Amino acid sequence: MRNKLTLYAIFVSLVGTNPWTHAIQARSDKEQPQTVVSGTAVQSVVPVQAQLTSGSSSSSASSSSSSSSSSLASSSSASGGSASSSAFYPLGPNVMCSFLPRDFLECKEPVDHRENVTAKTEKDHGCLRFGGSAYHDVEHTKVQCTVYADIDCFGNRTFFREGVPCVRYTDHYFVTTLIYSMLLGFLGMDRFCLGQTGTAVGKLLTMGGVGVWWIIDVILLITNNLLPEDGSNWNPYV
Repeated sequence: MRNKLTLYAIFVSLVGTNPWTHAIQARSDKEQPQTVVSGTAVQSVVPVQAQLTSGSSSSSASSSSSSSSSSLASSSSASGGSASSSAFYPLGPNVMCSFLPRDFLECKEPVDHRENVTAKTEKDHGCLRFGGSAYHDVEHTKVQCTVYADIDCFGNRTFFREGVPCVRYTDHYFVTTLIYSMLLGFLGMDRFCLGQTGTAVGKLLTMGGVGVWWIIDVILLITNNLLPEDGSNWNPYV
């Protein structure tokens, strides 16, 4: 028993004086957090190598998360841009170009086919005749319109607008022609103004049909049965 105690004491002394044991113990102490007491505050001191390792891992994690979020944002923006360019958003600032009023458009005049049904069938637009007082007497067609360059809208800037009346205005004014008919109708001035030269000459030679033709033309003008020869309507603008 005494010999065993002696051997154990020798072994413990050898282990305590061994440099490898001191190195291992020092490394373990270095890697473990230490507690520093400063006044009343207790702080935990982490080794520098551990701090560097954790900092690099956190930075790599943050960079990976930021790159993934940026990629998601770019993909979402790209998808949103493609969707906005292909679909109309009714609550957006732009309206459909075809919804714009006539004030923002430059539209061509209706094509005059002059009773040519074949030409109208081929073009699919145009007017066979112009004029008419009532709505059901006026022919309607479509014309090509283009949005002005300074106007921003959504969709095709050049399109066909439906429901355009086949009506055109020239320099024929109803009030002016009526005054001519009442004052100088016996000379055929009213029919000269309307472009009806043949009947105007006959009215002039007969002095207004001895007054009868004169009165009849006044009544025809008032009842809107005497219109310009070129098929235009009375000009409402002065």
